[in-house]
Amino acid sequence: MTSQYSFLIADDHWLVRQGLRQTLAVLGDGLNIHDAGTYDEVFSLLADDQKHFDLLLLDLSMPGATPEEALVRIRHEAPAVPLVVVSANEDPAIIRRIIDSGAAGFVPKSSPPSILVSALQLVLAGGIYVPPVALEANTPATAATLTDRQSQVLDLLAEGAPNKIIAARLGLALPTVKIHVAAVLRRLSARNRTEAVQEALRLGLVQPPRPITTSTDADQS
Repeated sequence: MTSQYSFLIADDHWLVRQGLRQTLAVLGDGLNIHDAGTYDEVFSLLADDQKHFDLLLLDLSMPGATPEEALVRIRHEAPAVPLVVVSANEDPAIIRRIIDSGAAGFVPKSSPPSILVSALQLVLAGGIYVPPVALEANTPATAATLTDRQSQVLDLLAEGAPNKIIAARLGLALPTVKIHVAAVLRRLSARNRTEAVQEALRLGLVQPPRPITTSTDADQS
């Protein structure tokens, strides 16, 4: 099997990076892999115009930045590169927060190699991988559990805006919008955008659309 994928593996442990290289070899003989051991190396590689990455595998616990700072900067500088976090932390709340922040997947380090490969294949196909531990512990959405960006996306969904319009209005790349929309649907336990808006209205997360005032209505007032 051949592959034209280019991956960036970021982990501060050399043995972990080598193990990931071996695991990912099943994705194709032509797989091109770069690696980084610090956030500074990650930022440098992502900023290199001569390099293109189809996927970033990231361990959050690395020197150079806090996980929160790193996620924000990575999403800002490389919004079109799908980000999959590979971490020893299996706290469901943290996993959901990372996904809701724009990551396309979260794979616990305790997962077998087959799960990692399947998760990456799903992400490369445009999906989002959430481990079962986070799904089982899911809780209903409230205004507090939606990020500011997700609330903005939800407001535009309530207006009926398609992804392209949302991207233009919020200054986001289209792949990033898709990730945020998927996160909103997941937090609202909705199967589609219509259900998401209906549930958001029920929870009071968005305001009902204002009735259109006609000229006749205006004359009668």
